[in-house]
Amino acid sequence: MSKKKVTVLAGMSLLVGLMAGCGSNSDNGPTPSPGNGNGNGNGEPPVAEVVLRVAHWTPTNLMAPVIEAYEEANDGVTIEYVELSDNGDSVAGMQRLDLLMASGENLDVVFMPGATDYSQRAGLGLLAPLNELMATEGMDLNETYLLDPSIDGTVFALPDTLENYFVLLNKDMLDAAGLEVPTEWSWDEYLDYAEKLTSGSGASTVYGTYFHTWPMYWQLAQINQMNANNLFTDGQLNVDSPEIRQSLELRSKAEEAGIATPYADTISQKLAYRSEFFSERAAMIVTGNWMIDESGGSEQFPATFTTAFAPMPSNDKGQPAGVSIANGNFAAILDRSSNKEAAYDFIRWHSTEGGELKNVYSAWRQQDANQFIRGVKEHALSPDFIDEDSLTYVMTHFQAAPLNVPPSYQSQLEQAYTTQTELFILGQQDLETTISKTEAEVRAIVDANQ
Repeated sequence: MSKKKVTVLAGMSLLVGLMAGCGSNSDNGPTPSPGNGNGNGNGEPPVAEVVLRVAHWTPTNLMAPVIEAYEEANDGVTIEYVELSDNGDSVAGMQRLDLLMASGENLDVVFMPGATDYSQRAGLGLLAPLNELMATEGMDLNETYLLDPSIDGTVFALPDTLENYFVLLNKDMLDAAGLEVPTEWSWDEYLDYAEKLTSGSGASTVYGTYFHTWPMYWQLAQINQMNANNLFTDGQLNVDSPEIRQSLELRSKAEEAGIATPYADTISQKLAYRSEFFSERAAMIVTGNWMIDESGGSEQFPATFTTAFAPMPSNDKGQPAGVSIANGNFAAILDRSSNKEAAYDFIRWHSTEGGELKNVYSAWRQQDANQFIRGVKEHALSPDFIDEDSLTYVMTHFQAAPLNVPPSYQSQLEQAYTTQTELFILGQQDLETTISKTEAEVRAIVDANQ
């Protein structure tokens, strides 16, 4: 890929003006290390010019105002942006990134769209440890961010965005059924809601809920736990567990009661969660915060009803709702970069003030939820269809489980798990056989990778 310097776009003067004075030397941002090439706004001359090559899957036109704002606030720093995907496809972006790194491309900063992508590249020795840079700055990771991406005590990336899970609900259907938007509820109550929200018959059935095909939908009573919330964590298998059993029984009960879209239909018709929810064929879906922007409508799925938000259910009544595993995008410095101090300053800014500029759902503890929601509504096609009160509640009552960085072979574990659990939901094997076979397959994968 050819080197690109992001050009200044017309109409960005207001945006740059908003960011003036809130670069890396603000009260909330990082303190630049000596010699990082940044001007500090106090009359001192800038150090030598620094060129940072930054790779991300976000299209250039969307990253341009962010990069321009950083350059404007940091004299002597030039960002050369390497666009990994022209349509925002993070999977294709990671494939492109790996090709560039394998060919020896000169990059300083790279972004990764999840803990699995992060752990794989850290495991290959491609990412620079950040502990010394953090110590020099005096930054406490856990006081600054909601996620701690440490791997065996070493931090190889900063959490750039936050991904967590909650429930989207069709509020119009709730109102028609006389149901309140839940704030504290359990999976049993979730199933009760699904039953009351199911209506119609045959091809015109509206199901109370829809469960997608991803592995997390077979782990719903596990991913809402603070600990042991993955198939393999801290050297321990968590397959033969009460949480996995409850997860599978939850799916089975919903199928048997006819209150969830049949899984056989989901895979045979290649159904998707967006279309099922926004086309009003399902009243509730468990999903992640990337759907907040879409709740106000999109060109593909215009908003035709009010979307409400509810926290993740608990496993039993009386337990706290709103607990969820957390993930997100991660910003790292390549180990071979010769501009590590300047690169560190950029990823600190991008993961804090830069995130607010982009109005992303951030892992930064100081993110202003009200400001974020205002930004979402300002850009929404149909902002009145976003239930602001319930969204505010979910954002401010979310409890992030500690990040368990998955092993580099996580995809193998998930494939083995999904293959066996699908057989259970389709009625081709019983629960105990499913647990036994899954435990054996997952253990074999772990042992092969030790």
